[in-house]
Amino acid sequence: MSYETTLFAHIAQWLTYRIEDVAVEALGHILSQSLAAREALTDALKDGCIDVGSLDRVETQEIGDEREIPDLSSYDEDGIKRVLIEAKFWAELTKNQPNQYLKQLQADRKGRAAALLFVAPRARLETLWPELRRLAEEKKPKFILNDTFETGDLRSASIADGKLRLLLTSWAALLGRMEAQAFTAGDTTAEADIKQLRGLTDRMDGDAYLPLQQEDLKSEFPSHMLDLAQLADDATRHAIKNCWANTEGARATPQRRGYGRYVSIGGVGTWFGIHTEGWARHSDTPLWPSFHETYRENLEQAKLDGEWVEIGGRLCIPMELPNVAEYNKVLNSVVNCLGSFAKLFDPSVPEKSENIDSDFFRQWLQQKVEPEFAKRMLGVAQLVDEAAWRAASRAAEDGSRWANTDGLKKIIHPRREGYGRFIRIGGVKAWLGIHFGAWAGHCDTPLWLVFDHHEGPRLANVTASVHKVHWKHCIPINVPATAEHDEVLETVVDSLKDIAIQLEDSNG
Repeated sequence: MSYETTLFAHIAQWLTYRIEDVAVEALGHILSQSLAAREALTDALKDGCIDVGSLDRVETQEIGDEREIPDLSSYDEDGIKRVLIEAKFWAELTKNQPNQYLKQLQADRKGRAAALLFVAPRARLETLWPELRRLAEEKKPKFILNDTFETGDLRSASIADGKLRLLLTSWAALLGRMEAQAFTAGDTTAEADIKQLRGLTDRMDGDAYLPLQQEDLKSEFPSHMLDLAQLADDATRHAIKNCWANTEGARATPQRRGYGRYVSIGGVGTWFGIHTEGWARHSDTPLWPSFHETYRENLEQAKLDGEWVEIGGRLCIPMELPNVAEYNKVLNSVVNCLGSFAKLFDPSVPEKSENIDSDFFRQWLQQKVEPEFAKRMLGVAQLVDEAAWRAASRAAEDGSRWANTDGLKKIIHPRREGYGRFIRIGGVKAWLGIHFGAWAGHCDTPLWLVFDHHEGPRLANVTASVHKVHWKHCIPINVPATAEHDEVLETVVDSLKDIAIQLEDSNG
């Protein structure tokens, strides 16, 4: 079951870029209000070979003697601190983690068993656990780790007398256990709250920023994406020409997770195109028709039940592409597949058309459908949102206006080019995002700052290189290869600030 469609998961990313803080407060609320949730937490710790007894009270963001601020502090019935929880998504460890937290627990546990638990996305466990162990043993105060073991999504190591442990688990494992315990206990309120939080953590886990490798930055990758977008457009146009689809009443809306078109196929409302999320996580193909939940019965009557994957509240069906070298053969396959859907939904639609011919040979390479690139692009799309929020927030903290999003549309999907959002930089309206066209033709980076044609004079004194792409002025924003999330985010925000300052000075 997917939880990513919960209301909490949907709105949290629009309210703040401090998603970790939101998740901490939500987890703290659940643990404070639900005995079943606290029991699930202690059961998880027992699996990690530490029994802290019953937990009675949970506090968030308590400040320690060394100014360390653990996300959650849990106390037993005697008021003794027994568990510290640190909630992570993709932010780096702070200077106090984990050593100062272990020191705090060692002082406050009054000789009783205690645990420091880190919770992180499943995709991060393999890299975060060695880092936690290394820091615990190398930074001051140093801790010697013993009895280290790994099982499933749980990592655990003993410290000192064995009554203090360092643990790491995934959001999915912890919240799954809590949800099951709440269900068993009949705690329906906690169960509903946990599902809401799981929606957010599942989304953050899925949108992980995976470091781009040097080969990912080559121009062939964005060129492939542009070719896929062309294929989606060509197939839709031919399906309409064959009377298998029409655009009556169809309305296009911006989407972060892919490029496509809204059409009616055999009388059933359909979105068809590149579905990056489905491609990355569910099936090794970029093209997907997807349908609103209200058309479930139509799909069942067409005997398509079992074919779809539920993603973001929609029923999505992967469309396999043939392993051939000619573009027209791929196009014919896709068009005929759309026709097959139309025939299943409405038997009165025309039969298959003749093959689509062309006067020239156009090559098609099957490696264009590898899903690893799609996974990385999902992370870069998440980075776009975070960079816009971080830049606007930092400008506000500085007491300046070098970046803001006031009065601007939240999201824009610029046709085939990629995903992005509007932002005002140095007083000039721009678009920040993944621009496949600029990337393929000019510079090996997925992120670009795009200005309207008439803003050319304002960009004259900007030291960064400016390229013209489809009558727009585009400035590349460097995304360093192999760098982790936080380093990339800081690099992007610093680049935006430099450009903003130059624009302000130029127009001063």
